[in-house]
Formats: sequence, structure tokens, C-alpha cells
Amino acid sequence: MSDIYVRPYDSGKKGSNRGLLIAMVLTFLVGGSIWWWSSREVEDTEQPESEVETEIKTEAKPDGGKSPRSKPSKKKKSKKQKTPSSAPVEEKPVSVDINKRFATAQSLIASGKLSEASRFLDDLIASTTDTSLRNSAIRMQGRANMTLFLSSAPSAQKKSYIIQPGDSLDRIARKHKTTVPLLRRLNAIKGTLIYPGARLLVPVSAFIVQVDKSDRTLELMVGGKRLKRYSIGVGQHGKTPTGTFSTVVHQMNPDWTPPSGGIVKFGNPLNVLGTRWMSFGDKARPDLKGFGIHGTSDRTSIGGETSNGCIRMLNEDVEEVFLLIPRGTRVVISE
Repeated sequence: MSDIYVRPYDSGKKGSNRGLLIAMVLTFLVGGSIWWWSSREVEDTEQPESEVETEIKTEAKPDGGKSPRSKPSKKKKSKKQKTPSSAPVEEKPVSVDINKRFATAQSLIASGKLSEASRFLDDLIASTTDTSLRNSAIRMQGRANMTLFLSSAPSAQKKSYIIQPGDSLDRIARKHKTTVPLLRRLNAIKGTLIYPGARLLVPVSAFIVQVDKSDRTLELMVGGKRLKRYSIGVGQHGKTPTGTFSTVVHQMNPDWTPPSGGIVKFGNPLNVLGTRWMSFGDKARPDLKGFGIHGTSDRTSIGGETSNGCIRMLNEDVEEVFLLIPRGTRVVISE
């Protein structure tokens, strides 16, 4: 009996429990590893919460029959990547816009809306940086302004005056610093007879002549605004003086006294003064003599340094200025 081994009652039970415990630990470790790797894959593929909510709102069917995730997210992402800044913006060519605006101004002038055309061209002149286009607009505006000013229609450059007892055209012209021919032109007066109580159109203020030697331009100003700009010729080698002057002698069909002496009658091809002459001077500088504004028929002499110091204008231009400005008109000449 001594060689027979009798196993205690609980020894087999303990061995089985130990094996079970080892199996449970291995299961826990393996299962935990699988869960950890699975969670990493989910995090890598999962969309941000805001994007998921956007997809749900965008892709959910009205009847709720399908899951919000029933459509792939790639389509939504491709839409989200498109931004307004990435889309090409079609810009209208500047030249096309300018041409349309010029056409609009010409249409207004053709239909007789001169005041409206002038205001429209003011905006165009102020907005463009192209010198050539700006000069074209200024020339167009000048023609419209002058046509309106010389008509009997009201404008911003004219005002109404009630004739007083004892008035004459000459007295009214001197009072408003204008010319009798201009008063006749503005008011369609044939002779010299006027009546107290009647109304006349007169310039809103005295004219000022502004000359820019560098641009070779003369601008006629009234009421602080440019009425018209003219191209001119100036003195050779900077001979045209600068400063503030006043016109002195106004002559129609003038004879010319050249520096070498003698007199060249009006109509002689050698007479360089054209059809009008307006001398100017400065009382503070009596040594400045012989300078003036005059006409010429030589169109090639406009726009350059072509005179002996005077300001040259085309005959048709100087006649227009002669009509408007009286003796004593201020002339400002700058470099």
C-alpha cells in the first residue's frame, strides 16, 4: 500500500485554475492589442465633427430613408476645396469701358444735353490716368462748354442781371468785366438799345487766362472752372516770361512792328500776329514789353517753342478768346 500515490483532493483543482488564469490573461492582452490598433485606424479615417455635421445636413434625404453617411465624403470634400478666390475673374478691358463712356458723352452732346455731357466728362477726366484719353476728354468738354456758354441757354458759367435805369451795354460790360460783343452774343441783341427791368445773361465772374508753358496750353477759367483749353505755341529758349500779368491793348486785324523796326501791315504774309492781338504787361516789371497773345495761320507752330516770346494761338481760337475777355484780364503764366 505504501507505493500507491494518493493525490490530495484539491491538488488537481488548483492546477486547472492556474491554467484558466493564464488563458484569461493572454485573451485580455490579445484583445486589448486588437482594440488599440482598431481605434487607431478609426481615428485616422474619421472626419472632423463639423465636417460630418455638414455632410449630414447636405446629404440626408428629405424622407429620412437613408443614413446620412450613405454618400461618400469625397464629393463633399471636392466642393469644399473650391474657393471663390481660385475661380478666374473676368475683367472688362479698360479701353472698352473708356470707349463706351466717350460714346455716351458724344451721344449727350449730339442730343443737345451739353450741361449733362460736361458733368459726365468731368467724372471721366478725374478718373482716367491715361494722358491721351484725358486730353481728348478735355477737348470734347471744352467744345461742349463753349457752345453752351455762347448760347442763350442758362448754364453754371452765366448769371442773370436786371437792367437798371441809366445802364448801357458798355457800362454793364465794364461792371461785369466782360465785352459788349459778348453781351450781344449771349442775349441776341442786334443794336445798342436796352430797356430797364429787362434781364440779361452775363458771365458769373471775370475770366482768368492760365498759361502752362511746359504743357503748351492756355486755359480760359470762369467761376473757378475751366471753360475751355487751347493748344498754343510759346517762346523759343524759354523767352516767354512767367508771373501774373494783365492784358493792355486789344486789337483786331493788327499791324505788326517787328523787333528790327518798321511796320508790317495786316494781311501781309510776313505779319506774324494773325487776326487778333492782346498785349499783356506787369506794372511791377515795366521792362517786360512787347509780349502778348496773338493768332497765327501757321498750324505747325502750335505746340512747340516757335515764337519770340509771345503766346501763339490758331486764328479761330484767339478770336474766341478775344470775344470773351476785356482789357485788364488777368493772365497767369507758369512753367
